[in-house]
Amino acid sequence: MTQVRTVVSRSSSFRTVGLVASLLLLPVGASAVASPAEAQELTDSRRVRIARRLAQSTVSVLCGPSTGSGFVVGTERWVITNHHVVEAARMGVQVRFGSGTTLQARVIRLDPSHDLAILEVLGGRVPSPPLDLANSDDVEVGQTVLAFGSPFGLEGTLTEGIVSARRDVPDVGGGMARRLIQTDAPINPGNSGGPLVDRLGRVIGVNTAILSRTGGSHGIGFAVPSNYVGELLANTREQQRTGTQVASQQGSQRTQGSTPSVGTQPAAGQAFLGVRGTDFVGGGFVGVQIAGVEPGSPAQHAGLLGVSDNPPELVARLGIPWTGHIITAVDGRPVRNGAELEQAIRSHRPGQAVEITVTVGPGLLNGTRRISLSAAP
Repeated sequence: MTQVRTVVSRSSSFRTVGLVASLLLLPVGASAVASPAEAQELTDSRRVRIARRLAQSTVSVLCGPSTGSGFVVGTERWVITNHHVVEAARMGVQVRFGSGTTLQARVIRLDPSHDLAILEVLGGRVPSPPLDLANSDDVEVGQTVLAFGSPFGLEGTLTEGIVSARRDVPDVGGGMARRLIQTDAPINPGNSGGPLVDRLGRVIGVNTAILSRTGGSHGIGFAVPSNYVGELLANTREQQRTGTQVASQQGSQRTQGSTPSVGTQPAAGQAFLGVRGTDFVGGGFVGVQIAGVEPGSPAQHAGLLGVSDNPPELVARLGIPWTGHIITAVDGRPVRNGAELEQAIRSHRPGQAVEITVTVGPGLLNGTRRISLSAAP
């Protein structure tokens, strides 16, 4: 499904810390979740009970050709998933429950900074109760965790590992995702948006990305801490209670994200991205290699970098050749040279958002960003 984002590869909607933007529950009775006293050891029988519960409250998120995972939260018919799983949705979203029931859903809230989204299930009975959220501040390195989701479309897949670290992870745009939970539990494309749970079956994180040079799991995955989920849910409930408008998917897309721009200066008032670049062909990739970024431009705010800029921390740490960001597509449509990039940008109006696909290496790190275009100065 969806891609896990540069410096974190995505999964068919899954990010890979590598720049592929590209990193899932009805109870089975009271015994489905172990008590704290019982949780000293994760026995086979306890693991099976947790897996059954996760399977009932997990969904596959279907968004055009992309697929991801999600899970039921709260009592409002809401499902949590990753922002990158649904950010490109044009015609709506479907969620498929473990029971086989498929229902329409709509995006009611996006949080790109934490790669989270809230879906509201439309019509029909939600056949699953919500999962409980744990306090992710209590998560400790070394504790056992379970990941659940639909890697490569294989629904109902459970994997086990430990918490390897708590880590700030650079994103494709040069920003930082703070205090992510690093785990060696196998996570693959399709796991994006699914739950990472503790030995009590409580959600401690939302699977979002992997560190990989191939797009596959190398035992370094990342999850967004559950406390960010709790904050987003509380904020959304308060907005609905007070009547404050909650940002829709399209609204958020028009104000969030990042994307590259063109080499020639557009006429005043035209859509403006703010990059200078040269045509690029190499390593099986074609596109526009960013040479420089205009100060104060949408591209600079998005964290796009040219070949003469210092590489993001993770790129340097992985020893990946720094090529600058190479733009290969706009809104999912390939761009082969500067002229096609200019045409793609100028087909938009100032204030509109575009999704830019970039690679570094090329091909060693891949990702997408959305950015709100400004008017040319």
